[in-house]
Amino acid sequence: MVQTITIGVAKKEDLHAVYQLEQRLFGEHCYPDFFIRQAYDCWSAGFLIAREQNNVVGYVLCAPQFNDISLKVSEGWILALAVDTSVQGRGVGKTLMQEAMDVLSGCKKLWLTVHPENHAKKLYQQLGFVDVEQESEYFGVDQPRVKMEYVVA
Repeated sequence: MVQTITIGVAKKEDLHAVYQLEQRLFGEHCYPDFFIRQAYDCWSAGFLIAREQNNVVGYVLCAPQFNDISLKVSEGWILALAVDTSVQGRGVGKTLMQEAMDVLSGCKKLWLTVHPENHAKKLYQQLGFVDVEQESEYFGVDQPRVKMEYVVA
């Protein structure tokens, strides 16, 4: 029997499970626990969790981009997307991305970065993101990322 997956705003008690998911999926390149806590404090409305029963099986983190001192927001970032391998292929990543894009719907542009070989790149393209540039050392030596952009119609 397939369990229903629900999407909701993260709660403080979800943060450890998010960190464990990060560690399982990204190893040494995962976000540290202190960043996850500060992301919760800074962008709680854009910190969305996918749950199956009471288990965290995915999350997305999105945030506004402040381009100048006026603090007017016209662009946003999808900073993280993670989906547990046990539920991959069930539309969890797509649903989380669509929810994040809704949170940032007031923005004219959305940005994200992805490893060029990450299968999630195909999902981002399906959602309308396009490649803008690639940096071979975005996060350091041998850490290439493709910067992708979504222009809100």
